[in-house]
Amino acid sequence: MTTDGSKQLKSHAIPPGELHVQKFTESRASELDSLYSTIASRLNNDFRSQRNKRRRTTGFDNRASKTRFRKKQKVGILNQTKRDGSLEKSVNKAPPRHIRRKKELNKNLESGFCVSGDGTKRLRTHVWHAKRFTMIKRWGFHLPLGLHGRGKGSRALLKWLENGTIIHDASYYSAVQLQGSQDSILSILSSVMSPFPSSDTEDVLSGGIYASSMLHHAGAIDSRTIAPVIYMWRPIQQPTDAESECDQTNELRHLWIWIHAAALTEGYNALKSACESQVSQVNEDFASVRCISLEGQFGSLEVMGSKASQLLQKILHPVSSMSEKSSCLRKCSLMGAVEEHTPCSGISSFTVNDPRALTNENTEFDSSYTDLWDAEKGLCCPVEESVLCMEKHHQRLLSFCLPDKNSAASTGIHSSRVCPIILIRRNKLMDSVTRWTIILPLSWVKAFWVPLVSIGARAIGLRERSWVACEARIPNFPSEFPECDSYASLTETEAAAMDKEAALRPASVKTFSVPVPPPWNCVRFAFKMNPAESKTTQTCSNESDAVAEPALPDDHIVVARSSRTLSGFLNTINGDRLPLFPHFCDKNTCLSKIIKDEKVLDHDLNMDSFLGNRCRKVCLVRVTLRAFKEGAIEDGAVVCAPRLADIKLWISGSNNKGELQVPPSSVATYFAKQDSGKWEFRVPEDPAAVESNRWPIGFITSGFVQGSKKPSAGGLCDAVLLARLRHEQWSSVPLKRRKKEIYVLTRNLRSTAYRLALATIVLEHQQEDFDYV
Repeated sequence: MTTDGSKQLKSHAIPPGELHVQKFTESRASELDSLYSTIASRLNNDFRSQRNKRRRTTGFDNRASKTRFRKKQKVGILNQTKRDGSLEKSVNKAPPRHIRRKKELNKNLESGFCVSGDGTKRLRTHVWHAKRFTMIKRWGFHLPLGLHGRGKGSRALLKWLENGTIIHDASYYSAVQLQGSQDSILSILSSVMSPFPSSDTEDVLSGGIYASSMLHHAGAIDSRTIAPVIYMWRPIQQPTDAESECDQTNELRHLWIWIHAAALTEGYNALKSACESQVSQVNEDFASVRCISLEGQFGSLEVMGSKASQLLQKILHPVSSMSEKSSCLRKCSLMGAVEEHTPCSGISSFTVNDPRALTNENTEFDSSYTDLWDAEKGLCCPVEESVLCMEKHHQRLLSFCLPDKNSAASTGIHSSRVCPIILIRRNKLMDSVTRWTIILPLSWVKAFWVPLVSIGARAIGLRERSWVACEARIPNFPSEFPECDSYASLTETEAAAMDKEAALRPASVKTFSVPVPPPWNCVRFAFKMNPAESKTTQTCSNESDAVAEPALPDDHIVVARSSRTLSGFLNTINGDRLPLFPHFCDKNTCLSKIIKDEKVLDHDLNMDSFLGNRCRKVCLVRVTLRAFKEGAIEDGAVVCAPRLADIKLWISGSNNKGELQVPPSSVATYFAKQDSGKWEFRVPEDPAAVESNRWPIGFITSGFVQGSKKPSAGGLCDAVLLARLRHEQWSSVPLKRRKKEIYVLTRNLRSTAYRLALATIVLEHQQEDFDYV
């Protein structure tokens, strides 16, 4: 091949990796001398810097060296020497708080939470949240409340939920492990859970899906409720031919019960007490069960949104699976179909690569480290961030053909590049919004959190989490569980914060106080009152006697969370003929067919026999409410029983709805705070107040979320009073005009106007109401 001599192709030499300054100067000595002579001639051999171009330097002062000295002294690595040369002992003074705090927060221990000076625990993502969120102390943790500001942003959150992904660090949930035979564990659970876990399906017992229940103290089923929990069994290993003949119920099983931090101590004590009582009762059929608290062992990340599955596909790259189902999940996650092979409430256990790694190739690892259920044996921490940064720097140098002599970095003795996780598919929040929970070792939470946020997930706090729960019509624990002690502790803290804030306001702008928590026992005043009586019989025969009646104790309040519980309550009061229809899976009829039956409504039913018994327990049921045409329902609003004239007034579209108002002078005295600190309903005595009074039947626990396309509120109302309202409303309209919903009135506590709303009883559309956020 002929080419022009001036354009001959020359191979470019690769520059050397090292440069020796001495050899370079010797080979360029003549060029440097020529350059020096040229500069010297221009400056007249005066190499001093010009006065007008001088800049201040710290060369004349030793302040920089003093700063370095102080930094070394703070960490205790500097030994001061005397002028005579003798050595002094090292300075062991305690370093400042910001040095100690930074050093402590940078630690990534294998287990356990980092605590502040007052003993409050910190999440592993505390530093990340503290820079971006408003932090509060709650349930023994520093938790993110929400973004800085006035508590707004619900509209943007709902858009992100429908079109993106949101995540929440729920590591304040902890697990309690029960270890023993299957029959022994079921015997304990039957005494502290309702409904009984003995009715679980084979999928639950085999560890394929989780189940939900209500945890209460050992004893009667109607004992004090502790908290809603979810529990999962360790998957059963496939037995060999020799073990197939053995009884699977007698083998060692593990059960995890996940409890909220607000009720962890109470729940663990109840479970431990049940295990100890079983040991005291010598029974040959059942072996002892160990109760172990796994607090500080695991972390929990909640991933929600319409694109949650796509985000998990990007970050989860399984390297080994624990079962056949998770093996399918591994293949499908690589192909982009995670949710297709995981049923609702399904559990999948597998091991994934470190999401911070540059590549997602399979990594060799010890087989004993592939199961999250073996946490007692110890869990390895992830590789330190500094090591990963060094590896990235080394790869950048290699891309420029520059070798790095310091490329070898220690990864630590107990560090690993793979992590065992448990992926749980929770119930859908909405039609297109999925919900996943990732359970992983606590030391790996930060390693997963940063990549999740980096690829597009939006972090939320407790306030935004409650908005998501209200939008999905799911109760939020503990703010919507008044039957639990955790609810009383939370409301007491909120009431103290509100009183402290009100005390700082001047008297000119200070408003009247509202009851926190709501006085649930005030619904007893409506027991002997017909909620829809005419105005002539609406007043009490003796108001002073009504005020003097002692309040029922708190244990008289029962919240029905399952159709079985509601049916049991109706049987105790002989209320089988009440127009309440708990949902059961074995029924072939639904509520839409029941309301069209003429025989379903007993016109001879005497409601006074149910409303007259004021000593019975108050049974509350959860309802969802939507406003009729207009109005916004706030958190804490009171739900009242309307008259038939009120309903007709609203339905007709009359402009006289302004008559449904409480007198402004009575709004502040509607509820009165007693010397004990509890709130009581004050029976009105003024004629104008008596005329406008509508008897309370419940309260709102979660108000409307601004920006929602279909705003709804959640509340708790008395079941018998709801049945009374439905009986009256169905009796006053033709058969074809009956509604599944019940007309009620709502009034915000600082407002004078009543608003018409439609209430839907949750247990009439689903068998259980244990799902919570």
